[in-house]
Amino acid sequence: MISAIQDFSLFAAIKLALLIAVSGGLVVLFKPLLLGCARAAVLVVKPKMTREQRLQRRQLATRA
Repeated sequence: MISAIQDFSLFAAIKLALLIAVSGGLVVLFKPLLLGCARAAVLVVKPKMTREQRLQRRQLATRA
Protein backbone atom coordinates (compact mmCIF):
# COMPACT_ATOMS: atom_id res chain seq x y z
CA MET A 1 0.00 0.00 0.00
CA ILE A 2 2.70 2.48 0.99
CA SER A 3 4.87 1.49 -1.95
CA ALA A 4 1.97 2.23 -4.31
CA ILE A 5 1.66 5.71 -2.81
CA GLN A 6 5.40 6.30 -3.09
CA ASP A 7 5.37 5.33 -6.78
CA PHE A 8 2.63 7.91 -7.47
CA SER A 9 4.34 10.79 -9.28
CA LEU A 10 3.37 14.44 -9.55
CA PHE A 11 2.70 13.97 -13.27
CA ALA A 12 0.26 11.15 -12.52
CA ALA A 13 -1.51 13.31 -9.92
CA ILE A 14 -1.88 16.21 -12.37
CA LYS A 15 -3.10 13.83 -15.07
CA LEU A 16 -5.69 12.34 -12.71
CA ALA A 17 -6.89 15.77 -11.59
CA LEU A 18 -7.20 16.91 -15.22
CA LEU A 19 -9.12 13.76 -16.14
CA ILE A 20 -11.56 14.29 -13.26
CA ALA A 21 -12.03 17.97 -14.20
CA VAL A 22 -12.68 17.18 -17.87
CA SER A 23 -15.09 14.36 -16.97
CA GLY A 24 -17.00 16.66 -14.60
CA GLY A 25 -17.16 19.38 -17.25
CA LEU A 26 -18.55 16.97 -19.84
CA VAL A 27 -21.21 15.76 -17.42
CA VAL A 28 -22.24 19.35 -16.69
CA LEU A 29 -22.22 20.23 -20.39
CA PHE A 30 -24.28 17.22 -21.46
CA LYS A 31 -26.54 17.04 -18.39
CA PRO A 32 -29.76 17.82 -20.34
CA LEU A 33 -28.94 15.14 -22.90
CA LEU A 34 -28.11 12.60 -20.21
CA LEU A 35 -31.33 13.39 -18.32
CA GLY A 36 -33.34 13.00 -21.54
CA CYS A 37 -31.74 9.63 -22.22
CA ALA A 38 -32.52 8.52 -18.67
CA ARG A 39 -36.17 9.60 -19.01
CA ALA A 40 -36.46 7.78 -22.34
CA ALA A 41 -35.04 4.62 -20.77
CA VAL A 42 -37.58 4.85 -17.93
CA LEU A 43 -40.41 5.26 -20.44
CA VAL A 44 -39.25 2.16 -22.30
CA VAL A 45 -39.35 0.12 -19.10
CA LYS A 46 -42.50 1.69 -17.62
CA PRO A 47 -44.67 3.42 -20.25
CA LYS A 48 -47.07 6.17 -19.24
CA MET A 49 -50.73 5.27 -19.02
CA THR A 50 -53.05 6.65 -21.69
CA ARG A 51 -55.65 9.26 -20.80
CA GLU A 52 -58.37 6.62 -20.85
CA GLN A 53 -56.44 4.35 -18.49
CA ARG A 54 -55.86 7.24 -16.06
CA LEU A 55 -59.59 8.11 -16.21
CA GLN A 56 -60.59 4.50 -15.51
CA ARG A 57 -58.19 4.31 -12.57
CA ARG A 58 -59.56 7.57 -11.17
CA GLN A 59 -63.14 6.30 -11.53
CA LEU A 60 -62.28 3.02 -9.77
CA ALA A 61 -60.63 4.93 -6.92
CA THR A 62 -63.67 7.16 -6.39
CA ARG A 63 -66.08 4.19 -6.45
CA ALA A 64 -64.24 2.15 -3.85
